[in-house]
Amino acid sequence: MLWQDITIAGTGAWIPPVKREHEPSDGTAEPSMAALNGFTSAAVSTDHTATQMAARAGLKALRHADVTGADLSLLVHAHFQDEDHYTPAPYLLRVLGGPDTTGIEVGAASDGGAAALVTAAEHLTARPHANAALVTAGARFPAGRWGHVRETGYVAGDAGAAAVVTRGTGFARLAATAQAAEPRLEFLTRARKGHTGTGRPFLAEETGLMPHIDALQRSTRRCVETVLDETASKPADISHVVAIAIGSVVLDMVLAGSPLGVRSGDTSWTFGRHLGHAGPSDVLLALDRLFRSGSLRAGERILVISFGLGFRWTTALLEVTRDPAAAPAGR
Repeated sequence: MLWQDITIAGTGAWIPPVKREHEPSDGTAEPSMAALNGFTSAAVSTDHTATQMAARAGLKALRHADVTGADLSLLVHAHFQDEDHYTPAPYLLRVLGGPDTTGIEVGAASDGGAAALVTAAEHLTARPHANAALVTAGARFPAGRWGHVRETGYVAGDAGAAAVVTRGTGFARLAATAQAAEPRLEFLTRARKGHTGTGRPFLAEETGLMPHIDALQRSTRRCVETVLDETASKPADISHVVAIAIGSVVLDMVLAGSPLGVRSGDTSWTFGRHLGHAGPSDVLLALDRLFRSGSLRAGERILVISFGLGFRWTTALLEVTRDPAAAPAGR
């Protein structure tokens, strides 16, 4: 899907304190599965819900874009099993939106952040008089429910992230996106029988993603090739790769199916490994860090590679049009 005049004008992130992973100090024990998968630490929230972290990130994104809540036509929020806010979008509307802002939730698991960007782009394209949309994402993974995922090689991290999507006024143009799904794998995320209450575990938590790497590679390759072909780009034209923080082992295998010729160490994983896998916040967190780094130059291209349980994929190609770290145009 090629886009016309859709841009990112601001980003924001809210990251709680980071705690290092504990490894045996005497060197006699084997490294944990999570350590072998490249995780070093995790961001842990003890006093903010996922939606509250998303709200703080949204405020930062609005300031970065020089946009107010009154300018927003849509607020789209990506979340995953938020047990603190069953309807997070209205909360975010109250904090961030204006009188004419509509709020919706996107539940695409770890693909939620990237999928929400597409939703915002579709909204602005369909409504020529709409000026801006706010994308937020939030994730919080209490240890009592999610601590056991370390045994399969993953570390869950808490964080909120956001991006303001506008028509033509931003610093990075959304050039193309592609999406895919493998619904035949949805059985991996059905709630397991014999468990009651909230946060019931599912099969993929026990098996991990390795048994299904062929499907992950196939859909990743198809999405990457689509955005490259539609924009007449070559792998060498990509300056930065932003990927979800699922661990170096799995990420390396997923990327091996793409034409990019990169590994996890060539992507935003070098940042994400310290925060843990923050679900739908991953790619927005990485974009915020990249856009605020001061290192980007006009003409550079950023490829976002996202997927989530279910299973769904989103890839996006962004082209930097001006320095994102500078003050918004018109200030």
